[in-house]
Amino acid sequence: MLQKWAQEIAQSTSEVIGFDVIITDINGMIIGASDKERIGELHEQSLQVIKEHRGSSVDEYEAREFRGTLHGITYPIQSMTGKVVGSMAITGKPAQVKPFALIVKKQIEILLREREMQEYASTREESLQNIFHDISHFTRGVTDQAMLQERAREFGFEPSSCYIPITMDLYQFARYARHVRKKYLEGPTDSPEFTIQRTKSHILLLLRRTFNGAGDFTVMTGNNKYAVLHSIGKHPEEKEKEIHEDVDRKCRKIKEELSEINLNAAIGIGSISRNLEELCFSIEEAWRALNLGKKFNQGPGVFNIQDFRLEELLVSIRPSLRNRFIHSTLAPFRKQHDWEDLKNTLLAWCECDFSLIRAAERLHIHRNTLTYRLDKLEKICGKDLKDYRQTLEMYLAFRLDQFVGPARKEDSLETEMFNSNHE
Repeated sequence: MLQKWAQEIAQSTSEVIGFDVIITDINGMIIGASDKERIGELHEQSLQVIKEHRGSSVDEYEAREFRGTLHGITYPIQSMTGKVVGSMAITGKPAQVKPFALIVKKQIEILLREREMQEYASTREESLQNIFHDISHFTRGVTDQAMLQERAREFGFEPSSCYIPITMDLYQFARYARHVRKKYLEGPTDSPEFTIQRTKSHILLLLRRTFNGAGDFTVMTGNNKYAVLHSIGKHPEEKEKEIHEDVDRKCRKIKEELSEINLNAAIGIGSISRNLEELCFSIEEAWRALNLGKKFNQGPGVFNIQDFRLEELLVSIRPSLRNRFIHSTLAPFRKQHDWEDLKNTLLAWCECDFSLIRAAERLHIHRNTLTYRLDKLEKICGKDLKDYRQTLEMYLAFRLDQFVGPARKEDSLETEMFNSNHE
């Protein structure tokens, strides 16, 4: 680790204090130096300092006794575990550099430990991603189940527990990233990539803070996407409704907190799983719920697969058969100038349990207007809305048309949400 960061640390430290700085490895070889010509040389005094675990100073006369050594002060460098991993030396008259020596030693150790922690965190996140990938692609008889469970257990996963997977895809992030980069060009700010990565890390911490129970497992899965494996104990059937309500509440809380930093997300919730094989399918369900929700609702939100079973079945229909059904059913309506109003009216009426009052409230129209539109729907298609099968046929066609139709562009949706957040 010291080898990796020695040159950067030596150079930056020297620029601050105004004296030459070198850093050596455990064998006394210079691996970082403000005077780059010294890299690769042996700094013999470091061998004594490393061996004795204490600092030492030499003047110009004493320095001649040590190969590759100039006058100054040398201290051992310790890693975050307390192990001596090398040394640092400041060149100059001991009396002049002594006030800086211990400060520089501590600063180098702090910088080194920060890099060690960053490296550890990066490695840990990569391991989490690999384990989540393997769980998501679990195949009975192919995947080594015992080994996968053992690897996952090291990161808190509890194989004996039941799980609900939650997936999240950020909205607005392309716009957010452009805003950060534009701000960087307009004036001195943090590096845009650093700011963007810091935001992603903040979101990961938000998820882990929200789903923080024993056995919970949270990971950043890819570009602006996250996943949580939420542990719910061993007998969820006794309180299944309460579990789903709690997960839904937590997901909506996450959306609220994201809105405070002008971000939004689509969140998918899978079904309860009782083993690795079920968990693999449930993770697929969570992603499917997220994508179905985004498509059918044309925007972000919290989407539970239990609420999209019908849509899940509909989109599995062969495309040619599905498109023929949509066209034959909806062709008369597409000629109407108020086609969108008619579509939204039927969908709202059906989804409000055929209540005129609730549907009118949902559409923000007068009840008489709703009745007029329903009558117009009957006249256009020649169907009886009191006939359940005929109404269902129209509802399914309108619903499928939402799925196959063009999605709203994310940029326009982001602008709309960004503006609403600032009103």
